[in-house]
Amino acid sequence: MAALLSDDDFQRLQTQLLDLRSKNYSLEETNQKQHNELGQLQHKVDDLEKELSKAQKAINRSKKAKDVEQLLQENESLQLKLQSQEDEFRLQNSTLMQELASVSLEIQQQI
Repeated sequence: MAALLSDDDFQRLQTQLLDLRSKNYSLEETNQKQHNELGQLQHKVDDLEKELSKAQKAINRSKKAKDVEQLLQENESLQLKLQSQEDEFRLQNSTLMQELASVSLEIQQQI
């Protein structure tokens, strides 16, 4: 059974077909643009991830440098404290030696 189309129906189908083809081309073009943009954005994300990695490494180095600086300051503080204690010990030792000499002299004078 062959269905016969009127000229108006045929013209309407032709118009619909052309509209669909136009939409298809438009969608393919949009798809290609979005695909290209996606590629560019992926490349940009890769670049930003590399920069982030570099920044994180720099931060870690900075933290390590701060830790080293803090340790050096603590070491210097402890060295100053040790020097102060050594000076106090020398003073106490000198004072005790003077007292010992004084007591020894008194004992020798009493004998």
